Amino acid sequence: MKTKWDCLFALFELKEARLTDIAKKVGSQPSPVRQKLVVFLKEKIVIQEKGIYKPNKDNPITWSIFSIIKFCRNRSINYNLFLNKEFANVVKIGLSKEDVSLSDFKFLDYKTTRKYLTYLSRINLLFVVSKRPLKVKFVFDPIFDNVFALFKLKKDEKKITRVITASDAYKDIEELLKKFKILNRDIRFADVEEERKIQFTSASTQLEGNTFTLEETRELIIHDSVPPGKNVNEVNVVQNYYAALNHLFAHLDELLSIQYILDLHRIIIFNLGVKEGVRATSVSIKGNPFYKVAHFTEILPKLEVLCNQINEFLAKKRTTKEVVEFATFVHNEFQHIHPFEDGNSRTTRLLWNYVLVRNGFPLINIYSNTREEYLSLTKLARERNDAKLNSFLVGIIKDNLYKMTRI
Repeated sequence: MKTKWDCLFALFELKEARLTDIAKKVGSQPSPVRQKLVVFLKEKIVIQEKGIYKPNKDNPITWSIFSIIKFCRNRSINYNLFLNKEFANVVKIGLSKEDVSLSDFKFLDYKTTRKYLTYLSRINLLFVVSKRPLKVKFVFDPIFDNVFALFKLKKDEKKITRVITASDAYKDIEELLKKFKILNRDIRFADVEEERKIQFTSASTQLEGNTFTLEETRELIIHDSVPPGKNVNEVNVVQNYYAALNHLFAHLDELLSIQYILDLHRIIIFNLGVKEGVRATSVSIKGNPFYKVAHFTEILPKLEVLCNQINEFLAKKRTTKEVVEFATFVHNEFQHIHPFEDGNSRTTRLLWNYVLVRNGFPLINIYSNTREEYLSLTKLARERNDAKLNSFLVGIIKDNLYKMTRI
C-alpha cells in the first residue's frame, strides 16, 4: 500500500506534475493519491496551481521532509520509518540518556522497538553497549533536527549535548581498543584477520562504485567465483585491491617511501587500463572545481615530505588522539597531493590504515552507507577541513570497534 510519503516523494522527483502523472509515478490510482495530497495541501507542504501540484519551497517543513527522504534513500532504508512520529519519540528518548534499555520504550511493543533499534544500528546511529541486558547508545545526527521539526517535537539541548560530550571520544576508542585486544587473544586470529581483509576490500571498492556485495567479494576471493553479470573490470578491481592490502600487511613494518606507495598503486590499478606511476599532467576532481590538488611538478617533493612525516610520527609512542588525528591528516594530505591519474582514494585508505594498524588498530572500514558524507568531506568538499573529516573518521573508528567488540 502506497503511503502519503510515497506520493510526496514522487512529486519531489517530478518537481511539478498533474495528479495523473503523480499517480502513475507512484503506481496507484488517482483517487487515493488525491486524498493523500489534500493533507499536504492543508499543511502547505504542497501547492496547487491550475491543476499542477508542486512542493512548496517556501515552507521549511517541505525541506525537512526532502532532507529526511534523501538521507534514507542514500542509506538504502525505508524513509517511511523516519517519517513517523512514533519513531521520532523513540529517537528523542534515546538521545536524552547516556545508555538506553528496552524498558525506556514502554509505549511500544517489543517487536516495534527492536525494528527501530535495528534500523538505527544498521546506519551507525545506534551502538549496542551490552546484549544482556540489552543496552544501546544513540548517536546524534543533524537529520534528527529535521525529524523533530516535522513532528513539532522539542529536543532537550542540554541532554543531547550531554550524550554527545559526556564521554571523550578518544577515551571511548582507547577502551574499545583494549577490549578488542583482549578478545583477539581468545580467537583464531588468522581467520578473523582474513575476514577483516575481505570486509575492507569490499567496503573500500564499493565506495568507488564497484557493485560487488560483501558476499560476492568473499566468494571471489576465497573460491575465485564470479557471479553472473559482473564485468571483468569489476573483478579486477576487487582482486587487485585485496592483493594490494596483502602487500601492505607483508611490508607493514617497513618505512614508508615513494616506492612503497608506487608499489601499492601499481597493484591496485593492474590490468585496469590506468597509467602507472605519478601523473605528468594536471587533473581536476569531477564535479568539484574547488578541490585543489598538487601541480604535477610538486607531486614528488610533497610525497617525500609526507613519507618523512609519517616515518617520524611512527618512530615514537603516541596517544590515541595523536594517532587518529595524524591519520586524518595523512588521509587529507595524500588526497590533495593526488599523485595518480586514478586510484588515489583507494591508495589513500590503505595509507590511512597503515598509520592506524602500525599503532595497534585493526583494519578500519568506511562503509558505503556513509559514502555521501565521506565524499562531502573529501573529494566533494569546497575547502579542506581536517577537523570536520577527523570528527567523521572518529565516528567511523568507534563504529568499527563497537562492531568488533560486541559480546
